[in-house]
Amino acid sequence: MVILLPSLIERIKNVLSVFRISKETIFHYSALIGIFIVALLIRAYPIIAYGYSIRAYDPFIQLLATMMIEKNGPEFLFTTVDYNTWYPWGRSWTALYIGIPLTAATIHKLLLFFGINVDIIIVATFIAPLFGALTVFVAYGIASEIKSKRAGLFAAFLTAVSPGMIQRTIAGFFDNEAVGIFLVLLTILLFIMASKRGSVPLALLSGVTMGILGWTWGIYRYIYGLLALYAFVLLITRKLNTNVALTYSISMTLGLGMTAILPRNYGILLSLEGIMVLGVLALIIIEELSLYLSQILAGGRREAYIGLLIGGSIAVSIGLIWLYLTGQLAPLASKFASVINPALRNALPAFSSVSENQPAAWGVIFMGAFVTVLFAPIGVYYSFEKREFTQILLALMILTGFYFSASISRYIALGAPLLAVGAGVGIDYLLDPFARVLRGEWIIHRIKPVRVKLGEPMLPRGEAFATYLLIALLLSLSVHNCVISVTSPTVGFGRYDINPAELTVFNYLRMHASPTDVVLSWWDYGYRLRVYSNVTVLADNGTNNSTQMGVVGSMLMLPEEKSIELMKKYNVRYIVVYGVDLYKAIWMIKIAEKHAPEFNITEKDYFNSQEGRYKEPFFHSVLWELLTFREPKNRVENWVKSLGESKLEDRALEFITSSLTYFRLLVDAKQGYMLVKLYEVIYRDPLLPPKNPQEQTSANVTGYSTEISSSQASITHLQTTELSSKSIEARALYIIYQ
Repeated sequence: MVILLPSLIERIKNVLSVFRISKETIFHYSALIGIFIVALLIRAYPIIAYGYSIRAYDPFIQLLATMMIEKNGPEFLFTTVDYNTWYPWGRSWTALYIGIPLTAATIHKLLLFFGINVDIIIVATFIAPLFGALTVFVAYGIASEIKSKRAGLFAAFLTAVSPGMIQRTIAGFFDNEAVGIFLVLLTILLFIMASKRGSVPLALLSGVTMGILGWTWGIYRYIYGLLALYAFVLLITRKLNTNVALTYSISMTLGLGMTAILPRNYGILLSLEGIMVLGVLALIIIEELSLYLSQILAGGRREAYIGLLIGGSIAVSIGLIWLYLTGQLAPLASKFASVINPALRNALPAFSSVSENQPAAWGVIFMGAFVTVLFAPIGVYYSFEKREFTQILLALMILTGFYFSASISRYIALGAPLLAVGAGVGIDYLLDPFARVLRGEWIIHRIKPVRVKLGEPMLPRGEAFATYLLIALLLSLSVHNCVISVTSPTVGFGRYDINPAELTVFNYLRMHASPTDVVLSWWDYGYRLRVYSNVTVLADNGTNNSTQMGVVGSMLMLPEEKSIELMKKYNVRYIVVYGVDLYKAIWMIKIAEKHAPEFNITEKDYFNSQEGRYKEPFFHSVLWELLTFREPKNRVENWVKSLGESKLEDRALEFITSSLTYFRLLVDAKQGYMLVKLYEVIYRDPLLPPKNPQEQTSANVTGYSTEISSSQASITHLQTTELSSKSIEARALYIIYQ
């Protein structure tokens, strides 16, 4: 018994040794956890400082969709038409990507199931910070697979503090990017892991995440294009191996199939992006088949490959010609084609009217990506030096990420983490020789006389310390830039962007208007009006009906007497105008000219392109009259001088609006830079004199002096399906206002 005891103790020690963790490993993963916590806290700053809310425009429709799913089930989004938007046509809910509302509804249900009773607004606010912070683990994994765990830590850190990504993963940004960025990088990580290991389960997981991305965000086109380009480059450089071929075949087929079942993505298999993916898949099949047929044919692999390539090309060409002639082959959507070729954007005024869809200035890219733009090129150099299959993918990620971030400024949200991965690899590659010096490692021999004899160079330790210090300084500046970008009261995006002036108007409509009352505004405000105020809008941020957008632009640009006739056709009861619309008016003109030419709104009549200022017809438009009514003379005069062409400067006083025939001012709200006005439309005999000034009193920010007449009949329209109950609308508004 005494003899057996030491043996047993040894065996126990051997078993426990498996669970021993080195100090280096503890430090490494503690650093990674710390980076995650920093990323989460930065993105949750608005919650800490201001509480729970949502921001921007698109998140409002996502919040409403989430509530509808919870009330009616997911099938609601596939069977219902929302007649309270794009009046009178309505819009099918199938036009919405379902990833975000499904994710939020699922998380909310799980929390309730486990007894955590939280409201949906809390989940909606916190989803972006959560998935944004989780992305640091994925960035870590990609850089670790490509280079090393040290590169992974650098990539994770740069992802955590990247302002370009934070602005789309900050608290309250309840939109596609909140989860989409995480899914893009997760797909890349799983694809790399499956390719390196030849793992079918990992390839299947990559395909699943790709399919979920296709349900969540239109950027799925990028990941399909990137991986198809990657496989094609490997083919032409003769670096395609069986593992990559297997991973591509499984993941892309599964991902494309899952993406195609979403109604919004119907037709993708016969679109340019789908054909591109399937075309590369056909080339891979030809490549792999040629290996087997080479043993049968006398000419070997060359004969097999040429035969398969010619036969496949003929079959594919015949199929494409038939699809084109029958009208089944769909081109790449115009707005996505314009990202590849920005010159096409001139023909898309509706798309170009959004500032974030414009090409990015260098300052936008640098402030969004910051020091990653310095180190990512080193990552590209490392890729070209190694030229292994994972390094080729890294180079393509960096180059395409930078190109698309420059092509369209909002894509810096995706480009920033891609550049962060490249920069992490680049920093680690740069520090490799210096790290070896500090660790006392040698490549050839550890004995100094032998090293000298063999000619092995060694860098001085002082240079190593200096290089590390320089890198640490740049990374510290990244943290400073990140904190300023989030918390600064002037340039930071940490504050929620709902202005009290807007809330005043929204609150008035919520209390006095009915859900069927049609509100005219520029499309930018459609989602907020639809959800906050629970009214019917003519257009919203979905921008899926260009003709209707042209009609709305025409209503605002036509003179009062002509515009009122058009408003009557659409049963417009209220009009909301913003002061900033004076600067957006050029896009109203462009869109009206292109998509509603029957109303004769043309850029040459309304805008002096040489001076970049408006001509006289603009100062007789409904938009101008509604915004300048009851404004101080000096303010109107300044607007004319700054916005009007030079020959109108001396006539500024002619364009002051003293009375309105068809509109009654209800709310005139001003807060800081924001000016918002709400008008009621009065359909009356134009021969009668306008209402006297006493009747046209306006409300201010603190109260309302004019009530909507209850005798006016509200519009009606057919609704085959009840969109939502008053209780759920009221609950949505209560949540937002709290």
